This record gives sequence, C-alpha cells and structure tokens, in this order.
Amino acid sequence: MLTLLLALTAAVLWVASDGWLGPGSRSAEFGELRAYTTLSTQAPGPRQGGLEPRVPPPSPGSGAWQPAGLPTQVRGDPGQQGFRLTWYALSFRAPPALAAQEGGPLALYVPRISHGAVQVLRLEEGRWIVRWDGSDLAREQWNRPLLVQVGEMPPGGEPLQLALRVSHAAGETHAITTAMVGPLTELQPLAERRELLQRVLPLISSLAFLSLGLVALFHWLGDPHERAYLYFSLTALAWTARNHAFFGVPPADPFWRQWLGWLHGVSLSWVMLFILLFALRFGTRPPAVRLSGLVLAVVLVSAVSAPWSGGEFPAMEALRPWLSAGLAASMLALLGWQARHAGTELRLLAGALGLTALAAVHDQALALGLVPPDAIYLLPLASLLIFLAFLQAAQLRYAQAVRQVETANQQLEDRLRQRESELQANHERLRQVERDQALLRERQRLMHDMHDGLGSTLMSTLVVVEQGRLEREEVVELLRECVDDLRLVIDSLEPVEQDLLTLLASLRHRLGRRLEGAGLALHWQVQDVPPLAWLHPPDALQILRLVQEALTNVLKHSRASQVSIEVHQQGEDIEVAIVDDGVGFDPDQVVPGRGLRHLGQRAARLGAHVQVRSAPGQGTRVQLLLPLHRSAPGH
Repeated sequence: MLTLLLALTAAVLWVASDGWLGPGSRSAEFGELRAYTTLSTQAPGPRQGGLEPRVPPPSPGSGAWQPAGLPTQVRGDPGQQGFRLTWYALSFRAPPALAAQEGGPLALYVPRISHGAVQVLRLEEGRWIVRWDGSDLAREQWNRPLLVQVGEMPPGGEPLQLALRVSHAAGETHAITTAMVGPLTELQPLAERRELLQRVLPLISSLAFLSLGLVALFHWLGDPHERAYLYFSLTALAWTARNHAFFGVPPADPFWRQWLGWLHGVSLSWVMLFILLFALRFGTRPPAVRLSGLVLAVVLVSAVSAPWSGGEFPAMEALRPWLSAGLAASMLALLGWQARHAGTELRLLAGALGLTALAAVHDQALALGLVPPDAIYLLPLASLLIFLAFLQAAQLRYAQAVRQVETANQQLEDRLRQRESELQANHERLRQVERDQALLRERQRLMHDMHDGLGSTLMSTLVVVEQGRLEREEVVELLRECVDDLRLVIDSLEPVEQDLLTLLASLRHRLGRRLEGAGLALHWQVQDVPPLAWLHPPDALQILRLVQEALTNVLKHSRASQVSIEVHQQGEDIEVAIVDDGVGFDPDQVVPGRGLRHLGQRAARLGAHVQVRSAPGQGTRVQLLLPLHRSAPGH
C-alpha cells in the first residue's frame, strides 16, 4: 500500500508537469497571438439565429489588434462596471507533418478558460462565422477543457484565421491557457485526458470516499465508542463538499452560488481537521485545550466568512484562504509533533496530510495566478492519497489487532494448558483420595459384616462349646452357618453389573448341593428383569442374606420336599419369592421371632418390602419386593 501511495504521488507530479497532456507533432501551440479588448454595458449573450456573432471582432488586418501572449491572466477592476470582451486572434499554418498527410477536420483546443463565457469564430470569405457558442456555460467553463471542431484547412495554402472571445464582468479576473490548433484526432485525446483529470476523477474519488464514509457512519451508529469511524465519515462528507465544485454545475441563483462557493472554501479546513482527529486515534492524544482551540478556530473562520444576507464580509472572504492556511499549518505542526513517537499509521496519515497541504498551496497559487493556468488542480487528486492512506492505516490497525488477538489467544491457550495440567493433577489426586476412601469404606463394611454375621456366630458358638452344651452335630451346623455367611460376603463382592439374576445364580450354585442333601428339590422360575442401578456390594449382601435366611427357615422348620425361587417384574418392583410345600403355619397364631424381624430389617435397609404368606398344610411364600428405582439408600 505504501508503494502504491508513492507511485500515485509520482503520477500526480508527472501530470502536474504536463507530461501526459502535451500536444503531438502535427499540432501548433500558440504562445504569441493578437488580442483586442472592449467594454460593453451588457453581456453579449448567445447568438440569435444565423452564423454571424452578435458582436463581431475587428477584421484581421485592423490596427485594433495588439500583440499578446498565452497563457495570460487579465485582472479586473473592482470599481469598473459593465462587461469586458476580450478577443484573441490566431493564425494557423499547417506544420510539415500535417501538410504531408491528407487533410482532415481541425480543432481548437484550450485546456482552461476561467471566469468567462467563450465564443469561437472562424474567418470565412471575409466574414467571422460562429463555430461554437458557450455563452451559457460561463459558470462551469473554468474547469472544462474547450475543444471545438473548426473545419478543414483553407485551400491554396492560406492560413486558418480563428478568433476566441472571452466575456466576463469588468470587475472579475479571467485567465486563459495556451491554445492549440491541430487535427481533431490528435487533440481530442488531450481534451479527454484533461476532462478525466479535472472532472471525472474528482467525481469518482468523491463517490468512492462518500460510499465508504456512509459505511463507516453506520458502523459508528452501531458502536458510538469507535469515533474513528465517525471522523472517517465526516472527512468523506467534507471532501465531497470540497470536490463538488470540480464536477458539479454551479446554481444560477447568485445567493446559492455564494453559499456554494463559501462551502468550497471552508470545507478544506474541515477536511484537515477531521483527518487530524482521525489520525490522532492512532497515537497519543494531545491536550484537550489544543484540540478545542483548533476546532473553535475552524468554526469561527467558517462562521465569519459565511455570506450572511448576501455576503457582508468580502474582506473576511478574501482573508479566508490565508486563515485556512494558518489553521492547516497548526494542524500539521500538531500532527507532526504527535507522529514523532507514534506508530506507522500516524506517520503515514501525517505524510498524506502534508502532501494534501502542498496540493492546497498549489491550487491556491493557481487560483491567484501565481501558477500558469495550464496546470491542473491537484487537491481533488490528493483525495485519492488521503483515501489510500486511510485504508492503509485501517489495514495496519487491523493487522495489529489481529496480531494482538493471536497473541492473546496464544496466551490463553498456554494458560488453558497450564490449567488443564493442574486440573489433571488435581483430578488424579482426587481419584486417589476417592479410591482410598472407597477402600476404607469397604474395609469398614466388611469389618461390620464380619462382626455382626460371622463374628457374632463364632463367638456364640465358642461360648456354648466351652460350656459343653452342644452336641457334635449341632456344632457342625453352627460352623456350616458361619461358612455360609462368609461365602455370602465373598459372593457380594463379585462384579454383577447391577444384574439381580447373576447375583442369585451364584447363590443357587452354592446352596444347590446342600438343599439336595437335605432332601429338598430346588426349582428356579425366573424372567428377564431390568438391571438395578442401585445394586452395589452392600445391597447385594443384604439381598443374599434375605434369600439365604428364607431358605434356612425352609430347611429348619417347613419339612418341605420342594422349594421354588421365582423372579419377575411386578410394576415398578422386582419380586423375588421363595415358595415351599411344607407344613406351613398360621401367621395370626405365631408370635414373630428374631428371624422374621431380621427379614423386615434387612428389607428396610434396601428400601424394599417383605411379605410372608402361609397357612397350615399349604406351605409358605416369602415375597421380597425390590424397587426398580431408588433415590436414596434405605435406613
């Protein structure tokens, strides 16, 4: 982007030096000619019918013509009334390069005629004939190149006699560049190039600038804290107001024409102020007093030089360019001071603003006649420099923001990895603590189970054995119960994955031979049931003890020949039933002993229910209802 800025600056300087707009070898450039000036009480106006002008110039041989040179500037007399008519006579003889070729239409080309209505005449058969009349284009002729087709070369080697009339108010100053006569095909590209530089490019750059300015304005409305977008949009608006004079048509009403001229004059100060405010967003802001002083000065100069009631301050209007120059110098000094220790963006904008100030000085010199009128106005082209500088500054700021975001993201990723490592270490420590606690709880549970089950039975057996009150068979039975309880504890530790049937199958395998030895036939009637999510080792031990205790009661008291274990789902419960065909009993006539109380207590710990159904001579049915879902362990 910086290379493009430098290339564009070089192109503008080349154009300003007329390197792109010079004539070809078959055209003649008139630097010396004859002029005739006269005064009139009224504007001559356009021709009305016919081919002859309303006010003709003298004949070519008249002594009224005086030698003159181009380019020239004719200063008006502010105290003089009426209109000044200036005629310029050109005598064109075909150069050898043109005479050696076949004839073709010739054209008169004048790059600029400012502050005047133009009429072009040709001498034919001793009479002046109007070839082009621009009396109604006086307000826009100052920035529009003049290209008029003037016909073929006269026969017999006679020179082509042309007259160019410029009419303007006697108090105004008009300027005219050098004039060229040559083939239309050679001069038309020159006119088109100057039209491009003087009118088309200012229009295109203004529209592009204004379009992006509107986008920036909408962005600022969405986020009022980003004032850089506001200053960008205001710069685009002020620059469009400045460039309007180069491609627009001034209004016919003098009142609005004065206001438009005022807007064209003061807009440059506003442009530079908004550029300064935009550029300072990329560096350290100066004291608010300095900025407030500059803003107040721009406002005062704009207000005092305004054409209130038709322009009451002509002296201030004349001083306005110099006041604007002073303001511009102050802004440049402030921006240059701030740019010394700032980033690339601010230095880039300061350089672009400096080039803009030089272009403004050149244009003011051109308007004052200090620069030949052949030159073009550079300030409209400088808008391209500002536009590209704004884009480059925004691109640099965007790239810086991207780098900052990438750095912040990298820092966040590093911190996140560090946090993940810390969390992983904490998680491992927590898992180790949980494993240790689980082992401790399991040891405590086993100790409790061994103490309440096997330990209690062994202690009571030891006491009665020491006292000699048990027979050998009774001692063997007690020891067998101790072994069964120990096996229950071991079976409860087996991984069954919340499957009740797998748990009961281990009990069936272990008790099958004992039941057969006692003369009982064991029958299994089971159905597939859902897994119990709450079935953990402590709960598994309680279920095994419940079933084993029920089977032990069958062995000791029922005198049954068959016993069945049934498992199936019953609504929201799983039913485990132990059914025998023994002698049965009458529940109403039996006082509940320790065995039945143990069944109820164990079921309560599981959050389950136990029901015992029996009748004399009809056997007994013990039903254990286990819940499918349990919110908390039973107490």
